[in-house]
Amino acid sequence: MALALEIIPFSHSIDMYGEPDCSSAYSLSGYVKIRLTQSYMSLFERRRTARLLLQSLVVTFEGQSELITQDTGYSAIRLCSISQELTSGEPFELSNEGAEDSGGPAWTVVFNLTIPGWLPPTALFGEVDGDTGTRYGLYATARFTNLAESPVKSWFSFCGPFRSRDRTAKAPRCEVQLNRFMGGDIYTPSCSTTVPSVDYAISTQPSRVPDSSSIPAEIASSIRVLASVPEFISVDEKSIPLTLRLRAKDLAEAECKRLRVSDFFVELEQVEDYRISPTRAYTSRFPLPPPSEQPPKKPLLVNHPLRNLYEIGLADCLPPNRTGVRAFSLLPEGTSGRYELAGDGYIFAPEADTPSAPMWYLMKTQVPFAQVGVCQSAVPPLEEDGRDSLRIRESGHSPLFSITHRLHIALTCTYDLAEGENPERALERLTFSIPIAFARTAPSSGVPPSSPATSEHSSSPSSCDSFDPLPSPTGAKTLSSSSPYTLPAYSQLFDMNGERKIDYSIPLPLYTPPASSDSSISSPSVPSSPSA
Repeated sequence: MALALEIIPFSHSIDMYGEPDCSSAYSLSGYVKIRLTQSYMSLFERRRTARLLLQSLVVTFEGQSELITQDTGYSAIRLCSISQELTSGEPFELSNEGAEDSGGPAWTVVFNLTIPGWLPPTALFGEVDGDTGTRYGLYATARFTNLAESPVKSWFSFCGPFRSRDRTAKAPRCEVQLNRFMGGDIYTPSCSTTVPSVDYAISTQPSRVPDSSSIPAEIASSIRVLASVPEFISVDEKSIPLTLRLRAKDLAEAECKRLRVSDFFVELEQVEDYRISPTRAYTSRFPLPPPSEQPPKKPLLVNHPLRNLYEIGLADCLPPNRTGVRAFSLLPEGTSGRYELAGDGYIFAPEADTPSAPMWYLMKTQVPFAQVGVCQSAVPPLEEDGRDSLRIRESGHSPLFSITHRLHIALTCTYDLAEGENPERALERLTFSIPIAFARTAPSSGVPPSSPATSEHSSSPSSCDSFDPLPSPTGAKTLSSSSPYTLPAYSQLFDMNGERKIDYSIPLPLYTPPASSDSSISSPSVPSSPSA
């Protein structure tokens, strides 16, 4: 007689909103189904009553990051390990008495785990075909004693003190996907989902063009640039709105009329950083488990198969703090990234005519980007050398893997060294970079986030044996089937003081003066006093 465990969460995904926050938390709930299993030596063997004493039932939520690349080898780190004892410290008996000939009874034990809000989202990365990257899962372990176990044979009696009656049973791993969304959630009104902009005051770096004269340093240093981009860009978009504002500060009128901007170049770059250990900045910001609870001192509950090759020495051992970097462009194929200004390019000349009122020259454009190598499957496609294909990812940081995006801009400036129709010009490029954040946005209402393709269990009530689908009455309206509904996070509804958040995007109603007295409205009648 043994136990069979099955973990059934109410949702196979956890949706987090905003930046990672150590002060926030989310809930993951579900239940563990317990069944009694019994093997029979013969079809004619009489079914016996089973009696088991369940001493402990622990459900664990564990997050992990594994990295395997040619540069870094194999690395692993435990992100979190959250356990909950479901028996309340007191054992209870499980028995199939009265149901020996049936499939056996089943018990369900509900759990509710508190998940910290700083965890990185689920992501696959590395250079091997497999589940390497950041993953999360649920595990359950039961410890029980068979009360109906036959007495120990006499010739085994001398082993009695060394033979434990406690047995353990483990549930198959249940995959949980952690999503992180930026901006409003599915409950945020559409009028309040406008992404705010971020402004950057740029300090340009002159870059001399070969075979050309340089612009005087005092002239080039007077150029002021303000760049504006959205706070984040959805990976499902097609382009990035870019706004540049230029002016020449404290420059003489004659010099302003000689300074010219002909065009500018834009390059969008994605940089992937791999490392075998977390940085000091990451460990100081997020509460990772201590080294005593990290592999190899405490192995992960589920490891990648290639880990064994590194443990027995069949793979190369690399020194600590080894890192790897990969960078590539996200501009669409065939796009040069060059933008030419309309007119003659003397954009600072109007400012010379109005020195008392500084003027900014405004440039707006859309920078396209490509969904490079985007795949719909759970495992990204591999190149011929085994590396995962180049594809756009959300910006973010995890202990072993980081994604950053930068927009590199180069302004082509010229300065007339002499007067005339075709004067000799000094040519120089002013270069600068600004950070860009790519993110996932919350799905529209009624479309829950997709769950992992490996999920085999449904969290609908019909998955339980004790529930039977009821026939719908004739003519009754049926709800459209969908995945479990996702409730909003606490931080989306209430502020840090526990007060309900106010949606300031909804304007207050216009003031209307009180209605004046109308003759059509009769005043209340007052009973007359009786006459004396």
